[in-house]
Order: sequence, then C-alpha cells, then structure tokens
Amino acid sequence: MKPEFVKQLSNLEPFGEGNKVPLFAYKGLKINSIRALSDGKHLKLTLKDDNLIIDAIGFNMGNLVEDYQINDKIDVVGVLEINSFNGMEQVQINLRDIMKSI
Repeated sequence: MKPEFVKQLSNLEPFGEGNKVPLFAYKGLKINSIRALSDGKHLKLTLKDDNLIIDAIGFNMGNLVEDYQINDKIDVVGVLEINSFNGMEQVQINLRDIMKSI
C-alpha cells in the first residue's frame, strides 16, 4: 500500500459527525510480529498479506497482546494513516477492532 493513496483520503476532509473518517477492513492477515508498547497500554503489530507487510497500532489495546500469537490469521478494521519516522513515510493501520479469522 502506498502513502500516496492514504494522502488522497485527505480530499474527503473535513471529517466529523456528518462525514466520518473512512474505515478499512482487511481479512486473513498473518501476524508477523506482536508486542505491547508503553507499559502494556498499546498494541503494535506487523501483519503480512502475501508479500505485503502492513504495520498496525492499536491504542489502548495492549491487553490483547496475550490473545494473539505470531502466525495467527486475523481480520482487522481501522483507519489508514501515514507514520513519519526518521524521514521515512509508511502506511499504518490505526486499529479500531481486531479478531481471529474464521
């Protein structure tokens, strides 16, 4: 997924009560890495779909770190955003919900 796509979503702004932020669902992603951040408060995942690697962050979801393991298949819903770090831009999913794939 390219940062340009996520940047184009800003054309839909302003977001608010009458114009909700678009949510995206991804099914059957495999957990490549999982850890809790900020003393267990937040959840950080690296997910894989075929050859695509997707970073995900779940604020206030750190308690879920014990519910999932590497190689679990999951479905996620979240907001796409750009994570800028050390001059690099990368797409990440800001998680709203997560569940094991059935």
